[in-house]
Amino acid sequence: MKTWSKRNLAVLIAVLGLLIGGAAGFHSPVRAAGNPNPGVVPNKGHRYGELAADWWRWALSFPVADVPFFNTGGPVDMSAHQSGNVWFLAGANYGLTSPRSGVVPAGKSLFLAMANYLNDYPCPAAFGFEPLPGESLHDFLSRTGQVPYFTNLFCEIDGVPVAHLEDYRAESPLFYFQSDVSFNVWDPCITGSLQPGLTTGYWLLIPPLTPGAHTIHFGAPDWGQNVTYNLTVMP
Repeated sequence: MKTWSKRNLAVLIAVLGLLIGGAAGFHSPVRAAGNPNPGVVPNKGHRYGELAADWWRWALSFPVADVPFFNTGGPVDMSAHQSGNVWFLAGANYGLTSPRSGVVPAGKSLFLAMANYLNDYPCPAAFGFEPLPGESLHDFLSRTGQVPYFTNLFCEIDGVPVAHLEDYRAESPLFYFQSDVSFNVWDPCITGSLQPGLTTGYWLLIPPLTPGAHTIHFGAPDWGQNVTYNLTVMP
């Protein structure tokens, strides 16, 4: 999440997409020859997109001072606002200088974003951020809020690089979320009420890790993300 206006950010994303190579050059479908990363759930069907929406609902469910991707390192309560069998790992808004550490119960899958962007609505009238005549809100937010097609994504799980990260790009369906209205200091389109959004990004769903110590290092330099989690999985 960046602090610029929607209009400026849309222009920046378009320029980045051209500089990095454009959609046609770098996106590839899920590879047909099986799962190249046994430690990661393949990006098939709608699961990644649905989890991406849940990731944002989770991340923005905190008071603004406690939003997880503002954390600058150190011990983290991994259980905060988590539920179910999939727990979320936060990225970092403007990079991260120190590793985060925390405890995860055995049996929890982990879902993270190497790079992602939330496009939300409505915005202040001065932005002129409105759908074209006849355009659905889904199509509008999808058209104006795409993350660039990165080539320098990275993720290592216990020192083992995850391959073919371009295959893990996903877009959510249109979803609804509610955030602390104070978050509009960073995103002026936050209303504090239930509102629609759509997210695109590069995500990974990691199956439950074995009990013990694990390190997950992930990010995208061009998106200002470089995140390390030192996790202890408790039986």
